[in-house]
Amino acid sequence: MKLLVVEDDAVLGRELSRDLESHGYEVVMPENFDTAEEIVQKGEVHLVLLDVTLPGRDGYEICRSIRRFSDIPVIFLTSRDTDMDELYGMTMGGDDFVRKPYKMPILLARIEALLRRSYPDAGPEREVLWQDFRLLPAKGKLCRGGREVMLTRQETLLLACLFARPGEVIRRVDFIEELWDDQVFIDDNTLSVHMTRLRGKLKELDAGDLIQTRYGQGYLI
Repeated sequence: MKLLVVEDDAVLGRELSRDLESHGYEVVMPENFDTAEEIVQKGEVHLVLLDVTLPGRDGYEICRSIRRFSDIPVIFLTSRDTDMDELYGMTMGGDDFVRKPYKMPILLARIEALLRRSYPDAGPEREVLWQDFRLLPAKGKLCRGGREVMLTRQETLLLACLFARPGEVIRRVDFIEELWDDQVFIDDNTLSVHMTRLRGKLKELDAGDLIQTRYGQGYLI
């Protein structure tokens, strides 16, 4: 699936594009925001990630323009955080509204859910691949060598974070922030419980030592 990223912060845009590409998406990020409608109209992308605050026209105006000819899914990305901003985004034709700074696993889950609803016949669900592991986030399933284990939502998010940043030490506080959304907050003690349970399931795939602990720092694979 190909995603259009309309973001005026070049650094943030590059980081977002890198993260999306690491999870199997193709990314189009135009320098000229006025070409966004043209790209959509050509049928070159499947979903739009649209910043609200842009130079010249804002994201709301671009979305309203797109809605004149396309029902492509649109997710607003914005630092505006009031309910009225979200309501206005929906009235302009947006499908979802994600506040900055966003948590990448949560954003990925929302993208995946919106793509599944919008393209029900598009094929198999997105997979996260790392070495000989295959993670199916939508099903909460981890596969390796013909075997599989079922993961909870939190375990799936933890593993997705690690697979996305192999060799990098991820701090405990970063994990806690990644697992935060409107419904769940994982504190430090609960994080340890989830990590222990995840390691126990990895043992069933002969990978009990996959996740390493760096005391005083965090975890890595």
